[in-house]
Formats: sequence, C-alpha cells, structure tokens
Amino acid sequence: MADTPEPLQPLEALTEGSETIEQAAQLTAVLKAIPDLQRRLRERRQHVVRTLHERDGMSYTDMAPSLGVKPERLSGIARGHSRSSRKTSSR
Repeated sequence: MADTPEPLQPLEALTEGSETIEQAAQLTAVLKAIPDLQRRLRERRQHVVRTLHERDGMSYTDMAPSLGVKPERLSGIARGHSRSSRKTSSR
C-alpha cells in the first residue's frame, strides 16, 4: 500500500503475505473498530482545538494552516460539527 498515510503504516502488514483466514479475521476486526476509533479521534481533536483556542488564545486562523483546513472548519470542529454523516441506518 504505497499511499498509506504514515500514522496507518503499521497496518500495512495486514495487506501483505499469503491470503489466510487469520488475515481475513484480522482485517475484519480492524474494519469493525474504525467507526469507534473515528469517534474517539474526533472527540479528542475537538477537545484539543477548544483547549488551544480557549486556554492558549490561539485563533482558528493561526491553527488552520497546521491542520490543512479553513478557520471556519476549525470553528465547526470546536463546536463538535462533523462533515460526515454519522446517522445509523435501520438495516
């Protein structure tokens, strides 16, 4: 996986080697864990952004270049807004 972002590179081992039932089980476990991990990461990011803004007085404009987003997006992150829909389907 040449395009794997650096923080996820340890997971590359799951995509290599012979195809086995163990590999399929490991991939399934990782995929099932992703939604919870995303939620926890979003919550932590919100906390960090709010802390930097409120405690340290850092403006969203100053933070934006480091995070690769616009200041308006950071304001939304601080309020807990997400661009992705987290609605659960009734399947």
